[in-house]
Amino acid sequence: MPTINIKKYDLERLVNMPLEDSFIEEKFPMMGVEVEDIYEEEGEKIIQFSINPNRPDYLSAEGLARGFRGFIGIERGLPRYDVEDSDVKLYVSNKSRPYIAMAIIKGIVIDDYVLESIINLQEKLHWVMGRDRKKVAIGIHDFDKVKPPFYYKDVEGDEIKFIPLNCDEELTPKEILEKHEKGIKYKHLIKNKFPLLVDKDGNVLSMPPIINSSLTKVTTETKNLLIDVTGTDKWSVEKTLNILVSNLAERKYAKIFSVEVIYENEKIKYPNLKEDVVDVSYEYINKILGTNLTPGAMINYLRRARMDAQFINNKLKVYVPAYRVDIFGEIDIAEEVAIAYGYDKFKGEYPEIATIGELNKLEKKADYIRDIMVGFGFYEVINLMLSNDNILFKKMRLDNNKYIEVLKPASIEHRIVRPSILPLIMDTIRINQHKELPIKIFEIGECVELSEDIKEVKKIAGAIVSNETNFSEIKSYVEGLLRELKISYKIERYDHPSFIKGRCAKIVKDDKIIGYFGEIHPEVLENFDIEFPVTAFEMVIE
Repeated sequence: MPTINIKKYDLERLVNMPLEDSFIEEKFPMMGVEVEDIYEEEGEKIIQFSINPNRPDYLSAEGLARGFRGFIGIERGLPRYDVEDSDVKLYVSNKSRPYIAMAIIKGIVIDDYVLESIINLQEKLHWVMGRDRKKVAIGIHDFDKVKPPFYYKDVEGDEIKFIPLNCDEELTPKEILEKHEKGIKYKHLIKNKFPLLVDKDGNVLSMPPIINSSLTKVTTETKNLLIDVTGTDKWSVEKTLNILVSNLAERKYAKIFSVEVIYENEKIKYPNLKEDVVDVSYEYINKILGTNLTPGAMINYLRRARMDAQFINNKLKVYVPAYRVDIFGEIDIAEEVAIAYGYDKFKGEYPEIATIGELNKLEKKADYIRDIMVGFGFYEVINLMLSNDNILFKKMRLDNNKYIEVLKPASIEHRIVRPSILPLIMDTIRINQHKELPIKIFEIGECVELSEDIKEVKKIAGAIVSNETNFSEIKSYVEGLLRELKISYKIERYDHPSFIKGRCAKIVKDDKIIGYFGEIHPEVLENFDIEFPVTAFEMVIE
């Protein structure tokens, strides 16, 4: 889960009350926010929170304080933010990243705490809502440094120059991709044309999704903010803007002003902070939670969750704030009631039907295999099912475009469901290669393969790290395992990109490949920064 560091003083002034450390550690977890640590840094107390990715509105001190005020009863009900009209217009002709939403925040008092919060919220939303800027990118600008109307357009890449953030020289968009740190990192998101946001006089505000212009850099002297959100998904763009403006509106004196976005065939006024409405049966909530709450009690709990509700025609009509992106149906409303009601109030009950549990056959088989591998002298390791394309494919010299990717990952490093265990075994070796040799490790776990459909399979992978390990050694262990499992098999020559050619074999059962083994390719070892020879195997155990 993403973590945020919030200065205690800033949280206290937003909550409008002093907070004891013990009170923080007790109450925040009850509203679904883990307190990872409370520590001092340069004379100031810092609280580290772990935020569930489905609550991006909690990714800053403002949103967290707003939720906490409701949870402890200081404020209740739906927060309402006035949006005043402005005459600012944005004309859109961009095709490469077609969606953009924009708003203005005037009168905000930006001190060091607020500036840090703005920067951190922007970066966290890039991960959680933007999938590392692929889906959504955010620009926050000093509004007083530019002149409306604004224009969002595509350029060729060398027809204009501007000074990007954290740079001292003017660069063209093409040069930014070649020379600037952010350009190099995110150049894969640019296709042919270069998106630019410019003002009336042609001054560049930003080059989404890469970098903002230094001209509009926000400082503690800034009084008025211009916020733009661009991307490839309209819903995500609009919701990200809603989170930003509603969080910043929690700051003193901040007022929201609209911007009219003009497309070729459409005009849209942003931000749209109209609440969403979800109808839910109160009997359903009681059934899900195992409670006997009245509709009035549920309404009270929903108001603590910073929502509003009415009981009409035997249904709860729930009004959800525009900054919430995680409420889609009845089950989500039930969860909000449960949080406000208090998880500590739920008591466990024994089921009325007595049953005797036992491991299923596959788990029994996995346990048997563990005993065999431990008998062979291997140590078991356990890795996460989520990883990334760099470890799973690129470092293994594999070309794979069929995989399951998490829609809203907590981290860019953990966004792809593994189709194979061996790459993670290799990464484990990288971390532990300083240990005494030989290293012999294995892992048994679930993988997800994507072909014509989605298939979950249980696999085993193992590896040996030694200056003397070779094909014959790993073959002996694989055959020993197959023999103990009483599997009829054939060993055949196999070319696998991760293994040395001519030093790899496949395991065939009933004319199907169930595994492979051999000596790991030197390029793979180099990719993982492993200094010693490695032999390895992987096999399906279902």
